[in-house]
Amino acid sequence: MAKSRILATAVAACLLCAPGALSQTAPTAQPTPAKESFRTWTWNKVSGNWKRMKGTVKQRWGKLTNNEISEAKGRREALNGFIQARYGIDRETADRQIDDWLKTLK
Repeated sequence: MAKSRILATAVAACLLCAPGALSQTAPTAQPTPAKESFRTWTWNKVSGNWKRMKGTVKQRWGKLTNNEISEAKGRREALNGFIQARYGIDRETADRQIDDWLKTLK
């Protein structure tokens, strides 16, 4: 009696493992997040140390007022906007200036 029960269990297990049962796709792995680019990492560092960086920003863009620099609060887009307004340049030029400035930071 025990042999027939084991055999029945084995047959049932084989039916569950039928080729159609295994056709499920394996769970897809989550995409790995892209590594931060050098530019982003550097800007994150700058924004984290914004109080210390205000002087170098003032050196680089002397037309910006202290209030504008303080108001930027380490936000790149805000700084970009103030540079555009003060210097009368377009967004891409201001972005290039910020990137060039970031490359000079050590």
